[in-house]
Amino acid sequence: MDVADNHFFFGQAINLFRADSPTSLYVKWMREFPDAPLIRYLTVANIEVLVCNSLNCHKEVMQTKSYSFRKPDWWTRTVDAIAGEGVLSMEGDKHRAARRMLAGPFSLSNVRKLEPVFQAKAKDIGLAFDRAIAANDSGKCGVINCTDTFTRATLDIVGIATLGVDLANITSTTFGGSGNDPGEKDRVAGGKAENYTFHQVYCDWLNSTLTQMIRTRRRQVTEAMSAGKYVQSETHDFLTYIIEESMPGGLAEGTTEKEIVGHLLQFLAAGHDTSANALSWGLYIMANRQDIQSKLRDEITALVAQVPEPTFTEIDRLKYLDYFIKETLRMFPPGTWLPRQTTEDLTIQGVPVPKGTLFDIIPSMTSLNPLIWGDDADEIKPSRWEHLTEEQSSPFAIEVFSNGPRICLGRLFAHLELKTIFVEMIRNYRFLNVVKPFTLENPAFTLRPNGLQIRLEKVA
Repeated sequence: MDVADNHFFFGQAINLFRADSPTSLYVKWMREFPDAPLIRYLTVANIEVLVCNSLNCHKEVMQTKSYSFRKPDWWTRTVDAIAGEGVLSMEGDKHRAARRMLAGPFSLSNVRKLEPVFQAKAKDIGLAFDRAIAANDSGKCGVINCTDTFTRATLDIVGIATLGVDLANITSTTFGGSGNDPGEKDRVAGGKAENYTFHQVYCDWLNSTLTQMIRTRRRQVTEAMSAGKYVQSETHDFLTYIIEESMPGGLAEGTTEKEIVGHLLQFLAAGHDTSANALSWGLYIMANRQDIQSKLRDEITALVAQVPEPTFTEIDRLKYLDYFIKETLRMFPPGTWLPRQTTEDLTIQGVPVPKGTLFDIIPSMTSLNPLIWGDDADEIKPSRWEHLTEEQSSPFAIEVFSNGPRICLGRLFAHLELKTIFVEMIRNYRFLNVVKPFTLENPAFTLRPNGLQIRLEKVA
């Protein structure tokens, strides 16, 4: 189906930039043509863009014919400039080799080693909540800025996981959400052009810092190996793992210093911003739906009564919490958009598509489609996950972590992180209401609720 009302030169580009959110216009098109496998619109200079709008179309592009697609050159250049040349922007054999190498540190067994880190940072979030309550004259309730608070915490977590360094942002009172947050580099592409010079300087500094860390860690590993004192993978951080595998005979032998910097930058950027947004949206739902919050607290309280400090194995058995997180991600997918471009002539859903054609993959278009999720697709309903239809059970019905060969390496990491933090927050705090209206950054790669403030109180 073709989108109407294209500008004679800019197509839909201006409308997309002016939309309320990065995904709202796409969702509007989906609702106009809910059963169309593909939706076509024009962008700048009347360049054609095809948007996947059905489960079969998503499967064909993301899995069945995934190697007939690549990320557009402009996207790769943008990401490389912001977050380095890493696994997110690599293609072909280079991408496959990087994923094989990184499968180890992102495996469930290795991520489980980070459980104490998740638990400690979840408690630090509680301390930040306590400070907000103490700052209120009544001392009974406080107000937090969700994106600021959770960005601090998730950046700390990904700093430890990636570099073995605690950045201690969540315990600092100087973090202002500007300059201290590597994730803000992502938002240069979101229209903050006036800050480009600053961010370029900051990126250069971060590149230099990471390069020095790589050289220092490589020297330490090499010296310990030469002395016969090195125990491989004794630490949990991804940097050390990559250094080990880049040694002769390792899975990443021949990996350049620049590529390692790129991997690390992309882990730092992508690994904290999406999780911070997911946590923020979770609080938004609970503040607006006290019934959902109460049911979550009842389930968690019952567990804590038996096991005061539950492990992740025990937390992972909480069914309603699992449903709640899935529903949060369905309603508010943290990643807004995955661009693709065909590398050869092919056919998608019976439609001939020439080489070089641009595709947009928008997770919200399947996760909010009423033909998949029913007439209540726009309703927040965690219980829907208890009885899914065949279509709803499809991995392409909710593409929070992408799909196919390029599925997100950090999905298990995020799964453990979110559940651990939600349990600690819900058992100790009650989220009362949203304080004031907030905005959604647009254009942006993530669905970030800018200025989302929640009033909370301690659970008695």
